[in-house]
Amino acid sequence: MLYRSVSFSLWLAMAGTALGQATVEYGLGAARAATTAAPGKGIGKAMSGLAGSLEKAVKAGQQGSDAQATPAAAKKTSATANAPSPSINTPPPPAPNWEDPNGISTGLGYEELVRRFGPPALEISGVAGRSLTYSGRDGTFQLEVQDGKVTSIEKPKP
Repeated sequence: MLYRSVSFSLWLAMAGTALGQATVEYGLGAARAATTAAPGKGIGKAMSGLAGSLEKAVKAGQQGSDAQATPAAAKKTSATANAPSPSINTPPPPAPNWEDPNGISTGLGYEELVRRFGPPALEISGVAGRSLTYSGRDGTFQLEVQDGKVTSIEKPKP
């Protein structure tokens, strides 16, 4: 009976810590997924393939109805089906070029921080201030911001 009460107490005590760790890890994973270009590499080809398939389907449907339609209506329909869509050929905007979080120093203002290093991967606001997480080449950086300025930085260990 004693073991059950002790294990239940430990379980309750560790639940908050486990939730915090899961939240931080989720934020880091989401940041990596958002900044990785690999998932979006084939989107242009896929969209152009989709547009080509759609055009073939439209033309196949028109062939059956063109026999009944007038020649003027057939010309009008085929002209609109062959018009290229400007959204397919538009290149994606370039990815922002943020500085490495290794250059963050104490005393840096929050607006300057976001302008130079981009939005944080995870931000938790509290009564005392904000806790920010940035992902860099060397690892994860944990920052504390109070009164609009960086007050402490925990850099990854080499």
